Amino acid sequence: MIRVFSIFSSEGYNHNFKYLKAEFIGVLRRIYLMNSRLFFLSLLMLLGVATTSNAKDTALINPFDPVPLLSGDFEQYGYYSFRQDFRKCASPMCGGIFVKSVNHKVTRCADGRFRTECYLGSVDNRNNIPLKQVALLRGFIRPTVFGGFGSFVLKSAFKPVSLQPGKGLFIGLENNGLFCITSPCFSYNQYVLNSDVNRAISGLDLQAVKANEQILQLAWDRLGNGQVLIAAGYNKKVRELAGVGTTFVANQIYLPIKPGAK
Repeated sequence: MIRVFSIFSSEGYNHNFKYLKAEFIGVLRRIYLMNSRLFFLSLLMLLGVATTSNAKDTALINPFDPVPLLSGDFEQYGYYSFRQDFRKCASPMCGGIFVKSVNHKVTRCADGRFRTECYLGSVDNRNNIPLKQVALLRGFIRPTVFGGFGSFVLKSAFKPVSLQPGKGLFIGLENNGLFCITSPCFSYNQYVLNSDVNRAISGLDLQAVKANEQILQLAWDRLGNGQVLIAAGYNKKVRELAGVGTTFVANQIYLPIKPGAK
């Protein structure tokens, strides 16, 4: 939990803080004589400091510059859109699934070739995750010798919350715990699926998702609980109080499908 305080708050005027401030000012004078640059950095620490229980989550952020992640440990690879194969012929030539790697124009198939989408003869679904007609899958393509068709090893799946297809950039969003007293506040980690691209952004807009308030609240709750929310949409620059922020405008969000769910 991040706490922001100032020397001008009521808490800053207790006797202990006055004593510490006097000691700190004395240190500043000595630092200034040795290194003026270090002096100004220390002055910034005195006027306003963002503290956190984890040192790697602490950062001074200029809202006009590209913002790196404060923290994060999210698996960005292995996400596919899919569609069922309803052709009428013998398995495994028919009846499998077609998969496409999101955020990419082509997908590497079981035979090693790149295509716009890949046909796979079977799904290794050991977690008994029910597959819907429309869903986002996470897993990997495994080549198989039998029949020359590969299979998809399913690790997890996510269902869209409305009927419209997700368009644009597919990303994962995570609340990084940053608390600010002005805006923009880059409090979300954004992970571009199937890539190493990530950054911090300042806002999330779910109005275009076209889901009811109860469903949207599940998405906000997921972020509030420190979980990653999968979404599709685009980034938009937004002028805010203290500079330019980046808001992700989502047109679809995806919630986890529980193993064995009906």
